[in-house]
Amino acid sequence: MSILTWFDTKEVDEFARTLAADLIGRFPPPPGPAKKATPERMRNTHDAIVSRAAAFARAHTINWFKKAHLGNTFKWALLDAGYDQEFVDIMTHDLLLAITPVRQKT
Repeated sequence: MSILTWFDTKEVDEFARTLAADLIGRFPPPPGPAKKATPERMRNTHDAIVSRAAAFARAHTINWFKKAHLGNTFKWALLDAGYDQEFVDIMTHDLLLAITPVRQKT
C-alpha cells in the first residue's frame, strides 16, 4: 500500500455520506416529516446503520486516518441535517465502534 492510498479518503467520505443519507431517510430530524419516532423504529435504524458500517469495515482496510475522516464526515452530515448534538455524538460513536476491529486477547 502506497502512502497516497493511505491518505485517500474518497471512498470513506462517500460511504459516510451514504450512511447519513440513509439515516436521514429512515429517521428524519425532529422538524422533518411527522413519522412516529418509536423506540423500535430508532433501534431498527441504528442497527441497520451499524450493520452496514461493520460490513464496510470487513470489506475495506480502514486505517486510523480514514476512520477519523469517516466519523467526521458522518457527524457533520447529521449536524447539517438538523439533528441535536447528543444524538449525533451517540450515532457517530456507535459507527466508529462498528468499524473498529476487536482484538482478541491471547
